[in-house]
Amino acid sequence: MSIYALIDGNSFYASCESVFNPSLWDRPVVVLSNNDGCIVAANAKAKAIGPISFKPLFQVEKILKQNNTAIFSSNYELYADMSARMHGIVGRFSPQQEIYSIDESFLNFTGIPWDLTNYAHKLKTTVKRAIGLPVAVGIGHSKTLAKAANYLAKRQSSYNGVLDLSSMTESSVNQLLQNMNVNNVWGIGRKLTPRLQAIGINTAYDLKKMNRNWARTNFSVVLQNTIDELNGIERIQFDDVVANKQQIISSRSFGTLVTDLASMKKAVATYTARAAVKLRKQQTQCMQLTVMITTNNFKPNSPQYNNWHTVDLRYPSSNTNELIHIAKKALQSIFKKGFQYKKAMVVLGNIQTNIPSQMDLFNYQIRDIRKDKKLMDVVDHINQHIGNGSIQFAAEGVQHTGGLKQHWQMNRDRLSPRATTRWDELAQVT
Repeated sequence: MSIYALIDGNSFYASCESVFNPSLWDRPVVVLSNNDGCIVAANAKAKAIGPISFKPLFQVEKILKQNNTAIFSSNYELYADMSARMHGIVGRFSPQQEIYSIDESFLNFTGIPWDLTNYAHKLKTTVKRAIGLPVAVGIGHSKTLAKAANYLAKRQSSYNGVLDLSSMTESSVNQLLQNMNVNNVWGIGRKLTPRLQAIGINTAYDLKKMNRNWARTNFSVVLQNTIDELNGIERIQFDDVVANKQQIISSRSFGTLVTDLASMKKAVATYTARAAVKLRKQQTQCMQLTVMITTNNFKPNSPQYNNWHTVDLRYPSSNTNELIHIAKKALQSIFKKGFQYKKAMVVLGNIQTNIPSQMDLFNYQIRDIRKDKKLMDVVDHINQHIGNGSIQFAAEGVQHTGGLKQHWQMNRDRLSPRATTRWDELAQVT
């Protein structure tokens, strides 16, 4: 049977804020949404204050201050860079990794010959020592069970952040699922929960025992698949995992090891093009692009090298041609000869909805935004109706078918230092 692990950064945004500021380790920490509107992230100490998540700041600011809470604007530059670092480290622990969101990724643990609980603790310790972020690891025979294990691992201190359901008896797994509300099962949203509760499905165990055929007839095939997954029957493949809108990540391991810059440029251009399509599909633009490359860490006798570079865009963009140009420059700055590369990753961050961009007088590149959009619309339309890969950018190679604050920038009055991406904001040791 397949075995999967889900690695999740604990209170990720708040944890990122605490890495370079030890004074926050014992304080409540919250992070605000765009334009410092609502609370979108909180650490455990902040959550203990009361129901503050997703509340407007003005409604809860008084009680937060009474509890000496540190309040931050969303530092997307820091979070994206820390995310790339975390995913890069986590990816060394399995030959297959699928990044699900900015702070979550699945690993394929099938066939790993070591005790998986000890192996997961090693992963957890490695991330903590390398970049200071706490993570939890859930392991199961399906992605849904791995998700459930991760949820449970963070809520019972005796697990110390690691829970392996794949090594337990079915009765032990059932007992844990009986203590997990059905709304906490992956894929069971707020709309579906009341319908399930109305027919007596209150826990993850109740859902596991639900008749799968009846569920398909009366609900959907998606719910049927969730029931199968809770029973350890794999239904959700890696390619079915959808990237979170906070960040778009395009990454694949190479079929053969890459050693030359020209081939790597084509791969990075391809991944950038894929990410840009997703960016436009959700009608958004990005203000940040990260490129990461890594060798095969499962070949310890080979020279190892991992690196990444993040670029902050001058103006928001979803133009594939422009993003490829930026990605290739980022790649050029980190690529080194003499290594056998296994994987490349392109991350689009600081994602915003499509809004007009105010150019400045000193912009030497005249951009026809309407023409850019029309071109991208035509490319997307043709690829959608004829087939992906029908139109490609030359930088991808021949692919097989198959400063000054502008009005569009967010208000971030409580922004912490971008300690990993700006020279003038690096943490100083005195």
